[in-house]
Amino acid sequence: MRGQARDWGKPKTCTILFKQGKWYASITVDCVPTRYQTDLGAIGLDFGTHHAIADSKGNITDHPRFVKVAQHQINKIAKTSRRKRPPKRGVKASRRWRKANQAIARIQSKIARQRQNWQHQVSTQIVSCNSLVATEKLNLKGMTRKSKGKNKRQKSGLNRSLLDVGIGNFKDLIKYKVTEAGGFYIEIPTQKVKPSQTCPNCGHQRKKALADRVHHCVNCGFQCDRDVAAAMVMLNYASGKCGLGVSPSGAIFQDRGMERASTDADETTSTCLVSGLKVSQVKRQKRTSQQ
Repeated sequence: MRGQARDWGKPKTCTILFKQGKWYASITVDCVPTRYQTDLGAIGLDFGTHHAIADSKGNITDHPRFVKVAQHQINKIAKTSRRKRPPKRGVKASRRWRKANQAIARIQSKIARQRQNWQHQVSTQIVSCNSLVATEKLNLKGMTRKSKGKNKRQKSGLNRSLLDVGIGNFKDLIKYKVTEAGGFYIEIPTQKVKPSQTCPNCGHQRKKALADRVHHCVNCGFQCDRDVAAAMVMLNYASGKCGLGVSPSGAIFQDRGMERASTDADETTSTCLVSGLKVSQVKRQKRTSQQ
């Protein structure tokens, strides 16, 4: 058996799976889970096409590009597969056609495992250092929709880079890990806050093209990477720094809320909303309990 369970108890169910020529066993146990506490930091995360992840501390994680690395090998095998006899009505597929498609399926399965492993490693690193994670609410289905007009090839490349990271699953991993550890997870309303167009220093908003990779505020002169600035805006909104959230019309960021899940063994998972001002109180309580 590969790996080790974090918590073990009385086995309840066992599911046997056969996938890509290998056997897997999924065992469910009845136990009392124990989770480590997170650090007292706070971070904002921005997901994009130019960089995989940019945080509010200035750290940038590049795209792993698992698909791009294996795409040449997939195209080579697919080319040989097109020369074989595919299945038709009343005609079975040739043995070599099935063999070529099985080889492609094995490569795609390996890419999925590599992506999942990368997501677990990066999400664990983020959660271990921060008890507050703020990110934006994304319409991934609309972002990865096929283009019906011009620049179809460019749009397909953007879709491939977004899907290669697996943003939806990555956000789910961060959410359940930080809430299990007693932290907070919040998704910023993107259309209301507009993180990519807002200055994190003064709150001035200005539209930017996708090609503009550097944020330069014409109001206060603040300059940094575009994705890092967006992550800083998300963190400011989540932590309730109203002085940094003034829009050009004078409206101040409001309706802040944070989502926390209870992980007690005797209680079901619940969700509560706390204001941005209460985050500092919770951090103070953690700091005094550790001393």
